[in-house]
Amino acid sequence: MKPRYERIFEPTDTWAIFDSVTGIPVIIGTKLMIGLTLEEAEEALAALNAPPKSRKSSAA
Repeated sequence: MKPRYERIFEPTDTWAIFDSVTGIPVIIGTKLMIGLTLEEAEEALAALNAPPKSRKSSAA
């Protein structure tokens, strides 16, 4: 299965994170995920494509 989010190399020698479903750049909070360094892009991509964490219910 193809990941939902992709890292794209931009003509400005920076990276962007795109949503592969909508085809538009991702926005996290108020930050548009374009113009990123490779490290920033890899970190954001790993977080976005990570499986959701399961919620553990605590016994009361």
